[in-house]
Amino acid sequence: MPLLRQLAQSDSAMEMIKTIAWVVGTVSFIVFIALFGRLPIFRRTPIGWTHRLLLHHLPQTLIKLDRTLTSQRITRSLTRLYNYLLHDRHPVVMIIFILLQSISEILFIPPATPYLSATNKYILLPTLITLPYLTLYLSYSTTTHHITAPSYPAALTRYPYDYTLYHPHQPCRTCQTPKPARSKHCPICKTCIERQDHHCIWINNCVGLHNYHHFIGLLLSISALLAYGTITGFSILDTILQDAFVPDRLTRGSRSAKRWSTGLSYYEWANIYSVAIASNARIGAVTLLATMTFPLALGFLVYHAYLIWLGCTTNETAKWTDLREDIWDGLVWKARIQDVKVEYPGSLDEGAVYDPGHYLDQDGNGRKRGKGPVWAGGKRAEWWVIRTRGGAQPTRWGMDGDERGQEVIDERWVKVGSMKEVENIYDLGLVGNFGDTVLRGWRTGG
Repeated sequence: MPLLRQLAQSDSAMEMIKTIAWVVGTVSFIVFIALFGRLPIFRRTPIGWTHRLLLHHLPQTLIKLDRTLTSQRITRSLTRLYNYLLHDRHPVVMIIFILLQSISEILFIPPATPYLSATNKYILLPTLITLPYLTLYLSYSTTTHHITAPSYPAALTRYPYDYTLYHPHQPCRTCQTPKPARSKHCPICKTCIERQDHHCIWINNCVGLHNYHHFIGLLLSISALLAYGTITGFSILDTILQDAFVPDRLTRGSRSAKRWSTGLSYYEWANIYSVAIASNARIGAVTLLATMTFPLALGFLVYHAYLIWLGCTTNETAKWTDLREDIWDGLVWKARIQDVKVEYPGSLDEGAVYDPGHYLDQDGNGRKRGKGPVWAGGKRAEWWVIRTRGGAQPTRWGMDGDERGQEVIDERWVKVGSMKEVENIYDLGLVGNFGDTVLRGWRTGG
């Protein structure tokens, strides 16, 4: 048999498989480092150090070398390409993503079809192939979470300010309008994004309020497709090996009577499997690719499930990490909002809506008013959390006796000693968070 004859060249087949696995594994590792290495959870870890090495220290070293050798001609050319790829909204990475999936399916499906059951062939496989394309399109095409002048009033009252990460009257430095709670300006999309999670180059769009559920669907469908490709690919290769080494006539049709791998050492098993992969290159290569990239897709999915459980976004994890470090440094203070509301009415008036072009409602003085934050949680902030320079306790102007007109310590502010003293009002519990993030996209027209 052809497969048995190839065992004579099994060492070369094994080396080829090792090379493919090394290349795919290295690329997957670099992608993981590039995408995940900057996250706060990996700060001060080998992953974070590797991220800084690959994306900061190594480029700086190459720039210095180029400055010496070519007077930075290469650097200037690469910088223009880098700025286009990383700071402009373009479909290059998304096209590569689509091509990678499409080419893999074209390579895998024809030779795999004879080994598939009718259910797999006509129901499961078409569904698993279609869903990633559908969710990718929906994630890319949904832009209603991009804040525009007409949508600004609604965005401003979508979530209440927590007076910890988000405070009223803080303007976006680019848009020059007060930032809605949980929003962030994206320099690539060139606008503020409602409940911005992160900008995703794979979908050429920001992941935010109205497409987060589509993005989760994309991660789920890609993970399912890769898992299916891995399991089905190895199952087909196992069937090929079984037919080659243990024909039906020796087992009287029983697939469990004797296995081709019975009695083999691990090295012998891996060696024979490498021959099967090499002799069935289309199935074998795609199976290896699916096996190597499945942990990456699953890692994304698990990470976002973790964020849903926490009740925060990728953007907010960095803010919470910075706050925690400031607490460790003794820079953070808090006071009850009701206690300081009289002295800071302008900063604590959630009803004020800053709508540059339209009026929602007006009070008797013609002041623009909103209808107040409306969201599923119903929570409101009780504490106003601030950072002070050098950790000094906030002060106020004395009002009585000898202190009148003098700057005195404001006893209403107490130092925050740990993260346990700070509340995330956006955390509604697992079920509530799921409804507010994943289900809310459908309810708000995403």
